[in-house]
Amino acid sequence: MSSIRKVGLVAIPRKQSAVPDALAQIWCRTLKVDSVDADGDFFGLGGNSLQAIRVSMLAAREFGVDVPAAELIVDSCFSSMVERIQTALQQAETAALATTSTGTEV
Repeated sequence: MSSIRKVGLVAIPRKQSAVPDALAQIWCRTLKVDSVDADGDFFGLGGNSLQAIRVSMLAAREFGVDVPAAELIVDSCFSSMVERIQTALQQAETAALATTSTGTEV
């Protein structure tokens, strides 16, 4: 499923409200766990650095924003990763809207 839909020449990022559920699915598949709560710790759930890279790549593909593995390694809380992705999506949306309204990138 594409996380960015094209509207004319402008890419509109996926809604931020979808981030927790989609990211939880990525974590659950990668870590082979049934569920993840907001306070879930990636390494506490059995994750390792190679899995962090995998989660990072899958999340970047899912949401269409940069999701550095290093950030997950430094702060491995599920809710923190959700917040970082939502912030990146908001920034991408703001940039897309600015580009649309002015016709040039900001």
